[in-house]
Amino acid sequence: METTHEFKLQGWNTFDVRSLTAAVHLPSGLELRAGLLSRDGQVHRTEFRWPELARLGMHMPDCSYADVTLQIPECRMHVEFASDQDLLVLRVTITRNLYDLVPCIDAFFYRGFKGLIATSHNSAKVNTADAAFSIYCPTGTLHPQLCFLGSASFVTKLPNELVIVASPSIGTLSAEEAIALVESKRAEAEYWEHRFDNPELQSAFEGMWRSVIWNTIYAPSIKRPVTVVSRDWCVDGNYGDFVLFEWDTFFAALQSAVVSKELAYANVRAVLEGVTERGFVPSIFCELGKSNDRSMLPVGSIVVLKLYERFRDRDFISEVYPKLLRWHDWWFTARDGNGDGLLEWGSDNVHPPHPQWQAHTLQAARYESGLDNSPLYDDAEFDPIANTMRVADVGLNAAYAMDAWALARLADVLGDTASAARLTEEHKRMSKLVNEKLWCEEEGIFLNRRWDGSFVKRLAPTLFYPMAGRIVDCRTAERMVGIHLLNESEFWGEHVIPSISRNDAAYKDQAYWRGRIWGPMNWLVYEGLRAYGLDHIAREFGKKSLRTFLTEWLEESHVHENYNADTGEGDDARYSEPVYFWGGLLAFIGLCSSGALKWAQE
Repeated sequence: METTHEFKLQGWNTFDVRSLTAAVHLPSGLELRAGLLSRDGQVHRTEFRWPELARLGMHMPDCSYADVTLQIPECRMHVEFASDQDLLVLRVTITRNLYDLVPCIDAFFYRGFKGLIATSHNSAKVNTADAAFSIYCPTGTLHPQLCFLGSASFVTKLPNELVIVASPSIGTLSAEEAIALVESKRAEAEYWEHRFDNPELQSAFEGMWRSVIWNTIYAPSIKRPVTVVSRDWCVDGNYGDFVLFEWDTFFAALQSAVVSKELAYANVRAVLEGVTERGFVPSIFCELGKSNDRSMLPVGSIVVLKLYERFRDRDFISEVYPKLLRWHDWWFTARDGNGDGLLEWGSDNVHPPHPQWQAHTLQAARYESGLDNSPLYDDAEFDPIANTMRVADVGLNAAYAMDAWALARLADVLGDTASAARLTEEHKRMSKLVNEKLWCEEEGIFLNRRWDGSFVKRLAPTLFYPMAGRIVDCRTAERMVGIHLLNESEFWGEHVIPSISRNDAAYKDQAYWRGRIWGPMNWLVYEGLRAYGLDHIAREFGKKSLRTFLTEWLEESHVHENYNADTGEGDDARYSEPVYFWGGLLAFIGLCSSGALKWAQE
């Protein structure tokens, strides 16, 4: 597997959650951040986030090169980062400058880090326990009014351009030499990023990867880099300096693994660091705390198995397997509310760290499903004694079976034959129960079932998850796909797969999980198609997923949290974050289904 430009836990990277124009050095914590001054030298803007995004540029895993283009009403701003070990060149170029704004760059220490910054003549000297730097601006000068204790500010002498160098050595680069380094690193990045001759596949790869790496930040509260769902969610919000949602973060690892083993591993380690005292991976893990009342759809083991297939790293499996196994064993200690051997979504009676998170309510149980407002649970009831909904969920039970199947294979890798045998039996038992109790012969598909024995007659992609769980026979899988998945009045169409069937009354809402397309649902359905050898349908499914992804990526650099199932748009809804990495799963599916992305290592 490729190791060139591998992601590192040290050196320069775009780790500051508050601005896309900043680079942070680890382990020193020194930060350089580009901003804008007014023509009279007053601070105009120091932070740039997703609303200001014009084009999400290249980004090497090690940040040897990265670039981003931002648009505000007053101007357009292009920022380039070029690094070589501990050396960084940051270049800012302004165009369409309607009000003669002036680029500036501030040097200071990122939150939680300490050191000394002393200005002298036209440069700044930086000293920390780990490093020493010289910061100088070959195209500008120090701004005396903005240099405060523990920081330095540089302003350009040239119209619309600023270049700054942070170097661990005494020597200096001229403006020409610094720009030449940027251009050399840019060319290197263009070569590195080119993976596919097909332009659609190449664009899909770019969008998928960039949405992951640009959402990778440094969280001081846990002292590690992590990929968050969207960096804007970690600014002045309900979570603190980072937030990891369980299935989101495992999917970040899957997407990262296309080019970076270390970033994939870092994300798995980060989400597993949040394991609760009772052994489950919480739905939410952030600076404010954990959702100790609930977990989420168990996709960790299947993702880790995919990482093993790609990297064949037994040591990593040995590291994470005990936590995955303990999490798996937790489910039946807490989520079989009526003791019938099937699982229900739930929430325990535990006080949440933030009131908006809720706990021990129907809504909190819906949050555990990950499908916050899905019509599947519109008439569900919550049992406060059992701490669960009064409905057995197809998606959860299938995911539990998938978890047992994947864990059994990981156990085999480690030579844990006793656990492998136990997990294989659990998989068989769950297969038998799901087929006996959740199959609806009349509808020709699995359905959620209330405790009173009645079926929930609403169709969602979760009802295909038994295929990803490998718990149906081939004839049943083909029947479900033929009757329902390929039915254009239910799930098939130009854009797939809606989170509730097209003929459901809630579909027209196109609001969050009420009808919109979601990357993780698509991936789990795609995984099921591949598991049953329905490759021709999987390829078409991949093409449709790719088509949805590319529309807004090519136009706006958006990788949306969710998409309109009629139009493929992401911008049409309030609750559809514009750069939320798991939208890139649509691109990932397209790459895998095309055959162009070779995943497993022989």
